[in-house]
Amino acid sequence: MVSPKTLGQDLSGALTVACVALPLNLALAVASGLPASVGLISGAIAGVVAGLLGGSRLQVTGPEAALVPIVLLLVQRHGITGMVVATFLCGLLQIVLGLLRVGRLAKLLPAPVVRGFMAGIGLLLLNSQLPRLLGLPKTAGSLSSLPAQAGEWMMHGGGIAIGVLAIACMVGLPRVQRRVPSVLVGLVVATLLGGLLGPELARVGSLPAGLPLPQLPLLAGVDWSALLPDVLSLTVLASLGSLMSASAIDQFPGFEKQQSDHDQELMAQGMANLASSLFGGMPVMGAIVRSSVSIQAGARTRAASVLHALLLLAVCLVAGALVARVPIAALAGILVVVGVRLLDFRGLRKLWDQERPQVAVVAVTAIVIASVDLLLGLGAGVLLSLGLLLRARPRTEIQTRILRLDGRPHFRTLSAAAAGQDERPPLQRIRVRGPLDFLSPGVLNTALASHPLPRYAVLDLTAVPYLDAAGLQEVLNLRDCLVTRDGVVVVVAWGEVGRMLEQGGFPRQSPSASLVSSYDDALEHIARSHKAAAAVGVQEEARPVLTRAPVMDS
Repeated sequence: MVSPKTLGQDLSGALTVACVALPLNLALAVASGLPASVGLISGAIAGVVAGLLGGSRLQVTGPEAALVPIVLLLVQRHGITGMVVATFLCGLLQIVLGLLRVGRLAKLLPAPVVRGFMAGIGLLLLNSQLPRLLGLPKTAGSLSSLPAQAGEWMMHGGGIAIGVLAIACMVGLPRVQRRVPSVLVGLVVATLLGGLLGPELARVGSLPAGLPLPQLPLLAGVDWSALLPDVLSLTVLASLGSLMSASAIDQFPGFEKQQSDHDQELMAQGMANLASSLFGGMPVMGAIVRSSVSIQAGARTRAASVLHALLLLAVCLVAGALVARVPIAALAGILVVVGVRLLDFRGLRKLWDQERPQVAVVAVTAIVIASVDLLLGLGAGVLLSLGLLLRARPRTEIQTRILRLDGRPHFRTLSAAAAGQDERPPLQRIRVRGPLDFLSPGVLNTALASHPLPRYAVLDLTAVPYLDAAGLQEVLNLRDCLVTRDGVVVVVAWGEVGRMLEQGGFPRQSPSASLVSSYDDALEHIARSHKAAAAVGVQEEARPVLTRAPVMDS
């Protein structure tokens, strides 16, 4: 894993992402109603496990903003002990899902739903952290109640100044120097200034010395009927977030060939959550923000993710006294910036210019997540996205022609027509226009049913923009139907459709089924196949027939 050629780049990425992860882990733990030390311990332990075992080599794992609302809910409903049990069960379920190879299904989630999911988490963060930034108690309510409490939060001018300073560092420093870890600088500056304001400023507080001893979560007294639905929500959320992050990493320039193993990543995230729970930690998931920071800072192998976690572990062991002095308002300011960035106004503006109806998917997903429930929001977004897809989906049309082997039109002989015989066509070209998916069942069977089965068939998919698993199965069924009747199938396809056919088991070259990139290539392939078959037939006819001489009676 550690290579002398990439160690310098990996160490640079590890140092940079550790500077970003340290304040975020503290802030996310406090926002979830947990001691700040829980965030540090979770990021350190889970980061090492997921970094070593993950299916995405450059994924950085730790506490994440998307999990804050549900972790806070778990703590409020079941206490810290119940939250640890939920983390343990979440890890077990993720391992099972990985073994069942469910990870690859995450690629089917529509992109606007993913964008709405992130925006909804941003709204939840703003709703929970703005009151904290203003120094209001945890029971202060939501954003709508802030104007009515203006007199109270105006009394916390020092804390507000600390939070605004952290925000200014995060927003302003990257415009001056992008390599500076603005999150860490904001945290340090806010902490130094907070030291001048006296003991009345709320701080992280004392941290335990070293790591707690690992132990299995206490299962006695758990209200399973109330906890299991929350565990299911946590598992879905942590799994989707990790897999979406892994897919995003695969699209980074220069890393397109390093495709992630989503099933392995899902099992690694499960192992990371199991390890976190053994040390009393919180749920974790793959973090796209930290992963992108690591890559941009030079990370090239999984050593960067592991080294970042080891640096966090060192902070847990030797720097607890310094972390204890961090102001809560500074952590809230950091999360406010994270929440605004998750809304991604620039991306929404671009989506409005390109595909305006998809903005409705983003908005519905985000609003339902923020106001009702996470899973209901995802479900609402998926249903709306499917509705828009069906509305805009072009019709699938089939065009068939009976041809001679050279591609010219074929006409029935007069004798066959007079006798009413259905002779086997030499060549049938089946051209599909539109998507070939689960919404167009049986179209290829219909094309074959209108004529006797041909000796050769050309399936032209060059006008098919999309092929899913159901469409792939239809093509394979067509191949099997013709091959079992001594037919030959040549499919014309390219691009993503061609790659999916090849990955799905359709051969590039074989005697009975082949995949080519143009109609002319298909005709050439059929001509060669016919010539070879004719040569074999001539050899069979020319082969002498050996007979035994009759035995004469003596």
